[in-house]
Order: sequence, then C-alpha cells, then structure tokens
Amino acid sequence: MPDKQPQYINSIARAVHILELYSKLNVQTLGIAEISKELGIQKTTVFNIVKTLTHLGWMIQDTPNGRYRLGPRILRVSTMVTRSISVEDLILREMHRLRDLYNEDVVLTAMIDNVPICVEKVQSANMLRIQSKVGRVSSLVRGSTGKTLFAWQTDSFIEATLEQTFPNTPEGDQERARLRQELELIRTQGFCITVSEQDEGVASVSAPIRGSDGIARYSLAVVGAEKRIREKNIDQIRDEVVRTAQQLEREYQLIHMS
Repeated sequence: MPDKQPQYINSIARAVHILELYSKLNVQTLGIAEISKELGIQKTTVFNIVKTLTHLGWMIQDTPNGRYRLGPRILRVSTMVTRSISVEDLILREMHRLRDLYNEDVVLTAMIDNVPICVEKVQSANMLRIQSKVGRVSSLVRGSTGKTLFAWQTDSFIEATLEQTFPNTPEGDQERARLRQELELIRTQGFCITVSEQDEGVASVSAPIRGSDGIARYSLAVVGAEKRIREKNIDQIRDEVVRTAQQLEREYQLIHMS
C-alpha cells in the first residue's frame, strides 16, 4: 500500500511566508497591500492571517499608520533556538565547509588571557600538511591569525603590547610604527594575508569574528602552502573567508545578546 502524501495546511504556510517577508525585504513594517502584492494572496486572506498572527503575539499593529511589525513572540522563539546552538557548533560547521571547498587547513584562533591560541583545526587531505595544531600559541605581531586578533583589540592593549615587544631603540620605534600602520590597514580591509611570517612557505588568510563591542574574539583562517593557495586564487579564498567570518560574527553576536 503506497504511503499517503502529507497534507499541508495552506493557511499555516501562508502565515510563515508572511513572517519571512520581513527578512526577505529587510524591512521593519509591512502593510496589507504590500504583503498581498509580494505573495500574490488576496488582501482579504492576508488581512485574516495577519489579524490572527497579531492576536497570538507574532505581529503588532503600529499606530497611527496601521502597518504591522514583528511581535515579541518571534523574539522568544528565536532566543530558544539560539540557546540550543553553540557558537562552536556554528563555527565548526563553516570550518568544515571551507576545508571541503579549498582542501586546505582551516584554523580557528581565540584570544585567551591576551594570548592567541589555536582552539580548533579542520585538516585538509593534502600530503604536505601545515604544522599548526590545537593548543599552539601564535604571535600577535607575526602571522595572519595573531595579527587579525591583535588589530581588533583595545588601543591601550595594542600600545602596551607594542611597548613590551620591541626595544626602546630607533629600530624598535620603526617596528612599532610599521606595525601600527599594518594593523590600521588590516582594520580598514577587514582581513589579513601573510606569507612565510610564522612558517616558511606557508600562506594564511584570516578574518575576525568580533563581539558586539568590536573586540575580536576569534580569527578564522585558511592556511596552506603558498604555491597551492596562489594556484587556488588567493583573492577568491580571501573573499570567502571574509564573508564566512562576517556571517559567523552576526550569529555570534546574536547568541551573546540573548
């Protein structure tokens, strides 16, 4: 006996589509006519669904313009969803995706007690592998993983670290000035690329994952042999690392707001 096809309830599907419109259109409020036009549903039907959603707390009607915005019930449900997903789960999922996309190591470095430490690594299938491993301490002034974290710390921390790292000599002053300029460039660009700074022949492309205060909590990096990275289009890898880090940053901030 063949399995019965599930019977879907159109009114529920339409209600979900109405709620999803706010994200799709990136708007705060919607009117009945707009919803009707976007979804191709009669205004009477839209009105009845919206009134039901409003009664249940999923939508709120603004006054005096009569338009509708999302209600507090959405926030309650989204809070429960974000609590059920850990930041680490989200980041690890994307690290595996980047590894599969480029077949290069993907490294996550966190700032722990003011020290950049590798906390997660998804390894490629390459025979020639990178030596980074979980627990490895990076440098704040060499290599993209540490520099990316360093660039988005407080000004006082950056200055104190530069003073401790370089001697009070003309050469040390030059190094501090050079690094200040480099950190400013990293912040402006939103990423850091280094070659052979920590390990000879190794290229690293990193982007920050910041908290809502603008301080970098993690750096996400694709790391591999320079020759392979350039052959695979380092600019394309950079764009994807930045896009992924920005997406994770939004999710990280949302989770830590709830």
